[in-house]
Amino acid sequence: MTIADTPAAPDANESGSSTRALAGPAPLLPVMAATAEGAWVTDVEGRRYLDLTADPALAFGHRHPALLAVATEQLGRLTATSAVVADDRADGFADALAALLGAEAVLPVGTGDDALQVAVDVVLGAGERTTVVVAAGSHPELVASGAVAVPFGEVDALVAALDATVAAVVLEPVQARAGVVGAPEGYLEAVRQATADRGIALILDETRSGLGRLGDTVALAGGGMAPDLRVLGPALGGAIVPIAAVVGSRALLGGVVAPASVSSLASAIAHRVVEMLEAGELQNRARALAEHLAGRVEALVGAGAVAVRTAGVWAGVDVDPAVVTAPEVARRLVARGVLVDVVGESTIVLAPPLIIRATELDWAIEQLRVVLAA
Repeated sequence: MTIADTPAAPDANESGSSTRALAGPAPLLPVMAATAEGAWVTDVEGRRYLDLTADPALAFGHRHPALLAVATEQLGRLTATSAVVADDRADGFADALAALLGAEAVLPVGTGDDALQVAVDVVLGAGERTTVVVAAGSHPELVASGAVAVPFGEVDALVAALDATVAAVVLEPVQARAGVVGAPEGYLEAVRQATADRGIALILDETRSGLGRLGDTVALAGGGMAPDLRVLGPALGGAIVPIAAVVGSRALLGGVVAPASVSSLASAIAHRVVEMLEAGELQNRARALAEHLAGRVEALVGAGAVAVRTAGVWAGVDVDPAVVTAPEVARRLVARGVLVDVVGESTIVLAPPLIIRATELDWAIEQLRVVLAA
């Protein structure tokens, strides 16, 4: 079956009214997933797809056996409690994550967006400064609420914006919404130094890039360069449950109340994720995969791609939308058994799970090469 033959989900009946109760926009790709395991998804008709989509929750793949085992065990004993009592999983998770990152305090939060908002609110509530600075191209919700945007990667421009009203700088090590744009070498360290010198908090948003994606557990992890607050996202939930966390000092986080309690099921799974990262094998694997991925996607430039960018096990492949748009490339890849995400009309995003085999990655990039050359 080709992409032209793949049936789209029905959206209207003969009278023109909607036939689907599910609200919201239709998915980018005409695939209805039924089962998944590892790096592969199987649809309702039995077709299999290698999943390179950019959902950060899938960093460790679908249905990771170690995480499923913890979830199954926890389902048999306790899934959630009310906010007026504690469960026996939260402390273990928080202690393990703090130890892994050399931090003092961990605040579990339901989602990455909530965690970032908590981090910003914590800093704004800690003093009289009222301004937040963000890099252009990320965090549009903060810009819409009054944050000052500066060019990403330009230290001088950021420093120039750090006046006496600035309480915090919010940065992503890699800008996902811009199409996988990594920070220039030394940029994060220079920003950390500039903010520390001025008594301004640095909030590092690693909801997409953290927990092994870039080859290290997190960015700015050593040498006294850690951010004041670090936001970690859905990879903690292992694609099973939603959970995120704000990590930092006890002085900033000690008295903060999360917007909603995190379930004991989520804490149990997140604790196992931390244990997997403590071993270091996933990070070593990610570094090897990152080098492998970079070599393969660079060969696409001039062969249908106009530019590529890689950051760890993550790549943005730019096409000329006057020739073919990124969404069209993504739809054509469905017929070849590969799932990818896009940014806008010109960037294809490859974010394979860290458990993918190099041979699987090679096969997927070959399918992309064939589609780009068509």
